[in-house]
Amino acid sequence: MKKIIFLLLFISFSAMANREVQRLLELVNTNSGTANIQGVLAIQTKIKPWFEALGFKVNLVPNPEGENVSAPLLVAEMPGEKTETITFIMHADTVFEPSSPFQKASLTSDTVMKGPGTMDDKGGIIVALKALEDYLAIVKKPKFSLRILVSPNEEVGSIGWWKIFHDYGQSSWLVLGLEPGHDDYGIVHGRKGNIWYEINVVGKESHAGRDHEKGVNACQILAGKMLEIQKLTNYKKLITTSVGRIEGGQDKYNIVCGWAKAKVDIRVPDLASFNLITKKMQAILKDPRITFSITDSTPAFNVNKISRPVVAKYIKAIEKFESRKVISHASGGVGDVNHFSREGIIILDGLGPVGGNAHTENEFLVLPTIESRSQILTHFLQGL
Repeated sequence: MKKIIFLLLFISFSAMANREVQRLLELVNTNSGTANIQGVLAIQTKIKPWFEALGFKVNLVPNPEGENVSAPLLVAEMPGEKTETITFIMHADTVFEPSSPFQKASLTSDTVMKGPGTMDDKGGIIVALKALEDYLAIVKKPKFSLRILVSPNEEVGSIGWWKIFHDYGQSSWLVLGLEPGHDDYGIVHGRKGNIWYEINVVGKESHAGRDHEKGVNACQILAGKMLEIQKLTNYKKLITTSVGRIEGGQDKYNIVCGWAKAKVDIRVPDLASFNLITKKMQAILKDPRITFSITDSTPAFNVNKISRPVVAKYIKAIEKFESRKVISHASGGVGDVNHFSREGIIILDGLGPVGGNAHTENEFLVLPTIESRSQILTHFLQGL
């Protein structure tokens, strides 16, 4: 049965392969490692007319933190019959810089393409293009307004775009992430949020023998705080705290430690936990000897009462078009879709094509899933 299903997918894929595969080859064979700003710009410039041909108004928006931070963000918009907006998010960059030996695409079989960014996330861009082309050919004018966002630096956390993503989240009722599908062909219904703390403690140095009482040991203060922070870990509630680094004091035995600092990673499964842990951390770190900065704050999203039937609907569409049983997953890693999270919004991710070995020189894409996942997305949009 599986061989028959795969054959049908391949026959369907072959009918559309030339243009979609050629487009994917163009993207994959253009190096767009995040730090290669000109390479990422080349990708954004290449796909801009593809979205314009569908009727979108497209702009390349410079990074608010400077042109040396990243290439521009591609923003494509189309008004619908309703003002409520569906936002699609994908990314043009990869983890493979020009210095990487992994540069070009290759067809390892009739149905598999190997190459940098094939699945993560250039294949996702192709799926979105094909799905929207087919959808707009059917409906002429979309029921909901459509917004396409292609990040230039997702692989390093989309630095510079968090506020913009947050603002777009406020005006979106549905966010669809085109990150690659799960290895088991499922999709992503939730992603943990993370908060990164850099903590600094100021103590007072003194001689550890003669003047011990005159000193204030920063390392001891920090150690106590780390124990309190570790107690916030709750595996049942999917909350974890991890001390990534601690350092402090002189490289001596006999000097009371005068300074100390630490880096802490916190992961939470939903917005309620995110807000709760933030309050608890503020209470733990409320000390005149302590200063801290939050170097990354990415909210979580998870399946909820509103999104649950939408997730089920998408899974049903996958099962219809690919004749396979699939499930949805909660991921421990964060993604661009996290930045759109708020109460009352529906977010789905992992809607791109399926492959494997992302972020390695063996990254590959199962080519027939370009067709099946674009058909599924078109079908889903029609049913909204």
